Amino acid sequence: MDNRKEEIIEVAIKRFSHYGFNKTTMNEIAEDLRITKANLYYYYPDKNALIRDVLCAIAQEANQREVAIIDEYHHNLMETLFALLELRSSYVRKYYVLHLCENLEWIKGLEFTNVLIEFHQRDIFNIKQLLTKAITAGEVKIEDVDCASLCFVEIVRGLGIMHNIADIVTGLPNVNKVDKILESQKRAAEFIFEGKIVST
Repeated sequence: MDNRKEEIIEVAIKRFSHYGFNKTTMNEIAEDLRITKANLYYYYPDKNALIRDVLCAIAQEANQREVAIIDEYHHNLMETLFALLELRSSYVRKYYVLHLCENLEWIKGLEFTNVLIEFHQRDIFNIKQLLTKAITAGEVKIEDVDCASLCFVEIVRGLGIMHNIADIVTGLPNVNKVDKILESQKRAAEFIFEGKIVST
């Protein structure tokens, strides 16, 4: 990605994070960049293409940080899972308006389907990597690591959506819910792995 695209994404993230995808125009982003709308359209022919790159940029940054946390695993599965949940929570808090928009139907058109599926699969892969490390270290007993990874990601994601449903429907963000989401996710993680931890 060239420097100009990175600059556009950075500016777009700021505006999208404040106003959301729907209420932000390409003209406003061009004005923020102090370029013409035509110049912006040279790099991004439509807003959906820009939104896709914005989501990918945020997800890639978060993924790199998640991988670093997983790489630090050392016989501390719950601590590592909590660190991952806390990291995800910090991104939800920072990009709460985008988090709500990501759950809206209009963003789940065909061109976004593959992107969202990729994010979901990456989440599952990361959890599988962590659980595999814990199994190999003898810290946890899990018969089906693929199923456990999928279930964990689905439960964590479902808890986030459950707490956000009112905000999603009304379009009125309440970032204070992020702490409640994190608390629910940690409680679920403890419940899921209760009795499976071999050593602490």
